[in-house]
Amino acid sequence: MGTPISINTLLLIQDIQLLCITLVFAILAFDRWSDLTRRWLLYSCLANCAGAVIELSPVHLPSLVSQGIDPMTIPLSYALLNVAFVCFERRCRLTIWISAGFLLLSLPVFALWSGRSDPVWSNSLGDLMIAVECAITPVILLSGKERATRAPRIVMGGFLVAFALLEFARAWVAFGLHARPDSTFPALVYSSAVAYIVNVALLPLAVVWMMNARLEAELQRQIAIDPLTGVYNRRGLAPVLQRELAHYKRYRGDFSLVLLDLDRFKDLNDAYGHAAGDAVLIAVAETIRSRLRETDVLARIGGEEFLILLPHTTLPEAQAVVEVLFEAIRGKKHALPGADVQATASWGITNTSVCKNADAQELFRQADAALYRAKRTGRDRICTFSPDAFIGEFQSSASPFEPV
Repeated sequence: MGTPISINTLLLIQDIQLLCITLVFAILAFDRWSDLTRRWLLYSCLANCAGAVIELSPVHLPSLVSQGIDPMTIPLSYALLNVAFVCFERRCRLTIWISAGFLLLSLPVFALWSGRSDPVWSNSLGDLMIAVECAITPVILLSGKERATRAPRIVMGGFLVAFALLEFARAWVAFGLHARPDSTFPALVYSSAVAYIVNVALLPLAVVWMMNARLEAELQRQIAIDPLTGVYNRRGLAPVLQRELAHYKRYRGDFSLVLLDLDRFKDLNDAYGHAAGDAVLIAVAETIRSRLRETDVLARIGGEEFLILLPHTTLPEAQAVVEVLFEAIRGKKHALPGADVQATASWGITNTSVCKNADAQELFRQADAALYRAKRTGRDRICTFSPDAFIGEFQSSASPFEPV
């Protein structure tokens, strides 16, 4: 029984579609050849294209090529796709060896069966290898933890699981039932052909989606993170502060806000240079960050000014945390050109217990008033906001913090 013309049409659509996708990925790969993910995606497409060229060849090819090499090209393309995803995820390297191992084990079998007059066994072994390689891919994709790329990984992983089941079914008909898949279950043939067309279209789109999702997340991170110290900047702090305040207003847990400003930082820059000043800022940020809880937030909101959010922290608890940070910064020596320098900071603390309905601007003004008192009374000290003690300074404090 011959292959229906509609199946031949579907196969032609697959091959043309694949050639177009390969051209697109070739442009992407050559645009940034250093990107391993793009390069292996191109290699995957080229392996698939080799099979398409063999199938579309107008001349009669040796059986070693048509029945030995051709059925291997698609499993090889999915194995190379696994390498691309491993490069993208930067993990699961063991799966590369598993993919390669299955291909190497099948090589002698393909070569042995290439001499048979009926290609059903070679094609069915190709279906089995496609199923194996497609079953490995979701393991790579769905074991990743990156939130930004979760949606495209789920879409690709889910579809490849379904596609692998279809290919396993075709192999089972041949090797398990000892029947010809094309004639025994025609619906399975059409389903597999349509799934492959969708696969060729869906996977490249999902890959581009996944790459763009990571790029967008990285851009958002760069916008929200101070490039020098690696902590939040004002733009990144704003949504975090609003979220913590909304949580406080709902559950009424204590919430503390701390401001600190490095003392005489301009003199340090003038004496040792801005590179030395940057080194001190980096060291101070790391000293603070290493002593905070995972739920605490550190941000650089000015040249030498930092802000700390301490959720679920009472005023005495916040004072205890700041005392630890205060001593840690004072006790650290910074090796600068020609001298070892000790950095000190002035600190201002406030807590929602001072004003139950405080918003972000109000809390900042309170902490800023306390910081101003610490600066005015000699620097290198900690002051806590109190409405009675700070009323004059509170009214004339610096501009309130406005979230960007």
